[in-house]
Amino acid sequence: MNRRVTTAMRMSVREFRRTPVLLAQLVFLPAYIIGAFVLLVPDVDVPATIDGTRITVPMTDFAAAFMTPVTFAILSGIVGLFLVQTSQAADDRLRLAGYTATDLVVSRVGTLGLGIVVVTMASVLVAVFAFTPESIVPFVAATLVVGLTYGILGVVVGIVLGRLGGVYVMLFSPMVDVLLFQTPLATDAPEWTTLLPSHYATNALFDAAFTSSIDAWDFGGAVVYAVTLLVVGVLVFYQATDVE
Repeated sequence: MNRRVTTAMRMSVREFRRTPVLLAQLVFLPAYIIGAFVLLVPDVDVPATIDGTRITVPMTDFAAAFMTPVTFAILSGIVGLFLVQTSQAADDRLRLAGYTATDLVVSRVGTLGLGIVVVTMASVLVAVFAFTPESIVPFVAATLVVGLTYGILGVVVGIVLGRLGGVYVMLFSPMVDVLLFQTPLATDAPEWTTLLPSHYATNALFDAAFTSSIDAWDFGGAVVYAVTLLVVGVLVFYQATDVE
């Protein structure tokens, strides 16, 4: 990583530090959303379909596991959105200083990765405080993939839409995707929901949360989906920043 890229990343981090409301949300929202659901749901067992098998899990454990990808997808998407929105003026200045589009793309992808790691730590810490996943490492890995997927979507949405419209999109998209169509409580989800961004990653996350077996197909599908989106996001960002 060259010096220009690390300098641009430091500038992006400083820009985030100047937005204390956003930083507070990254720490506060996981505790509020995941913690509130765990406290509010009744202490009963519920049937859930995990990896094609109907099992019974405690409602509090299910709430912690289920709300982790929901919260993480929302926060990662907003991080990606704000990263693009807040860096546009800086990118213009950096281009005048001699930065290439490749330098800017690498620095923004690196900054997005740092933001996703911070959100992952906050969300997973709250979740594991409420329950213990059967396989903690795959659980964290699946959570990271959900965040990467929605972080890239946030970047693309931030380039295409304005801030207000983009925030609405990144708030409601994870709710529709994860909250409505990827819940293990449903038994007959429509076939087209397998095309939604979080489908494979949430399957892998629930496997890791409640079973000792890891479905390589779900992990592979989630990684392929995220990498494909990353390529699309890099191309869109490169096109938006390339002035030559």
